[in-house]
Amino acid sequence: MKVQIIYSSLSGCTKKVAEEIFNNINLSDKSIYDLKDGEPILDGDIILLGYWVDKGGPNEEMKNFMSKIKDKAIGVFCTLGYYADSAHAKNSIETGINLLKDNNIIIGSYVCNGALSQNIIDNMRKSKGTGHHSVTPQKELRWDIMKNHPTKAECELASERFNERITLYTKCMEQNLEFTSIL
Repeated sequence: MKVQIIYSSLSGCTKKVAEEIFNNINLSDKSIYDLKDGEPILDGDIILLGYWVDKGGPNEEMKNFMSKIKDKAIGVFCTLGYYADSAHAKNSIETGINLLKDNNIIIGSYVCNGALSQNIIDNMRKSKGTGHHSVTPQKELRWDIMKNHPTKAECELASERFNERITLYTKCMEQNLEFTSIL
């Protein structure tokens, strides 16, 4: 089995998770790509896709790339500058999965807290947005706490999740068993 990890990162959070997964995958045939360097040839048996959340789903570059993927076993992970256990996080990962599930097998997913990029924070402060985009003391506190994410433990959990799913998928294929998408 060959595993390809393909990611898009704005603040470095998604890159950090992708690299940790790559370093801990229990296979020797693996590769890692940053979409900013161009789109790789999809020659992996399993593709792990990581993105930063923009407007409730994959950032535009990753969204465009996802639309081209067919007939692969896919794992999806994302980082966002909000709580990983929130409805927003759940919707953000489901948006990515929904772009892929009709043409691929989904082996798993993972959502990780991430730091909001300083550029986005600065723009929000300058624009003095309203409603969802307004800057509040509570948001300032959250941004300060989130600047330390993703943590080592979060990255290790992502690695553990995908190692388990890769192992399960591989064993199913070796034994000619159907692998049902995990949604």
